[in-house]
Amino acid sequence: MKETLPIIYTPTVGEACEHFSEIYRRGRGLFISWPNRHNIDEMLQGFSRNDINVIVVTDGERILGLGDQGIGGMGIPIGKLSLYTACGGIHPASTLPIMLDVGTNNAQHLEDPLYMGWRHPRISDEQYMEFMDMFVHAITQRWPNVLLQFEDFAQKKRHPAS
Repeated sequence: MKETLPIIYTPTVGEACEHFSEIYRRGRGLFISWPNRHNIDEMLQGFSRNDINVIVVTDGERILGLGDQGIGGMGIPIGKLSLYTACGGIHPASTLPIMLDVGTNNAQHLEDPLYMGWRHPRISDEQYMEFMDMFVHAITQRWPNVLLQFEDFAQKKRHPAS
């Protein structure tokens, strides 16, 4: 496992992230966009599972050294949770991948007619912090005991005070 994961996981998930809008076949997870920020509570209440134990969330800005992949970053939460299921025995029905769509600064995605994300440059840092506060509050209200893992956020977003 230790030897094969770096060979299998990173290139496979990376390619899936880069081509997410082209290969998308069916929904998996929850996409929450900045324009829908005032509906986060309702979106979570509408989610049918009450027994979510693990959430992996990304904003797609720093994906596996590939940079800003926008909503293509959803491949990261899906991939991580698949590993937790396969290697850690966590039941897949108790997991939830989440993509926070706050725009993208990837010109290729913004110009791609197949890009499924919000076609807008990334929101400002102030808007971003407001959005994150709303998101974390809503998640902890809906699933108070959930493990919430943040993945592949830009350095400045991981440590906003620095």
